[in-house]
Amino acid sequence: MNIAAISAFCLVAAVIAKVIQPTNRDLAALVSISAVIAAAFAAVDGISGVFSGVGSIIGGAGIDPEYVKIAFRALGICYICELSSSSCRDCGETALGSVLDISGRVTVALMCLPLLKEFIEVVKTVLER
Repeated sequence: MNIAAISAFCLVAAVIAKVIQPTNRDLAALVSISAVIAAAFAAVDGISGVFSGVGSIIGGAGIDPEYVKIAFRALGICYICELSSSSCRDCGETALGSVLDISGRVTVALMCLPLLKEFIEVVKTVLER
């Protein structure tokens, strides 16, 4: 992942969108959203290194891999919701952006319920001693 290339691409797309915006708002929004999608795919390409690094750390620490899966899923949901809601706000749809934010938070909360249950069990075990 070349962050300089991704940054330059996004800046060029932003300038193009701003130049086009006074004459064609729809095309400007399409340029912005297309740039976001392209940059996201470029960033996702570098995630495999993160997964392998975290996997080796978890293997040595003796942590249950299921907890890490939940954490990465939650992180992915946060990124997707942030990109989607920002795109909606850029298109002038602030209500849709807000609904996406709330939906993401609820989804992450529901996903983390098994972790909360496990945490409560650990606390109960410690307090019983």
